[in-house]
Amino acid sequence: MNFSARRINALAGRLGVERYLEIGVRAGATFLDVEVPERVAVDPGFVFDTAVHANAMTRFHAITSDRYFSEFPKDGDFGIVFIDGLHVFEQVVRDLTNTLAHTTRRSAILIDDTLPDDVYSAHRQQAEAHRLRHQAGDKSNAWHGDVFKIVFLIHDFFPFLDYRTINENGNPQTLVWYGKGTARKPIYDDLEAISRMTWFDLQRHLPVLRLAKEAEAIDECCQAIAGH
Repeated sequence: MNFSARRINALAGRLGVERYLEIGVRAGATFLDVEVPERVAVDPGFVFDTAVHANAMTRFHAITSDRYFSEFPKDGDFGIVFIDGLHVFEQVVRDLTNTLAHTTRRSAILIDDTLPDDVYSAHRQQAEAHRLRHQAGDKSNAWHGDVFKIVFLIHDFFPFLDYRTINENGNPQTLVWYGKGTARKPIYDDLEAISRMTWFDLQRHLPVLRLAKEAEAIDECCQAIAGH
């Protein structure tokens, strides 16, 4: 079981989640280990035989997330949504806003890859990130894209959401839940400025990510949801 499935299962167990949605499934490394009664997987390019696992309670949609949300608007609400699709800011904005229409105040949302390792990892294009990294003599293939910008969007423009960014025991991920309208002073207060952020901008405003240990973030999320 990977770190994503571990975190999702911990949340699901404490929140009593019955329905789960995963955007960006690929080989199913996370999805197939999620222990939730009803599971929905969305990915335009599954690389495993989904028919082996499909049934009335486990459904696979081999389409983009944009198409899924437009074609299945009545698919119901989900207790947990894992966003791990295209790692570019614009797509994550669409996935998050669509997800908000399919969740409730008792739902949790987990967003993958919200803290890039370095300036190469934060490049928007994966192939170019790898080329530049290797050109500099670094053999790593780490890549997170500019997903980190979504945290600044949430911070500045979604005051009804609360969040913590997990930065231990696996890939950095931001856990999001419906808060109580906590007032936050915007950092940018400008959508275009957020879209143009660089890795260096992130370093200057790193506290905005609200870094936390895995157990701490899960506890805070579950306690907040229990209070709704």
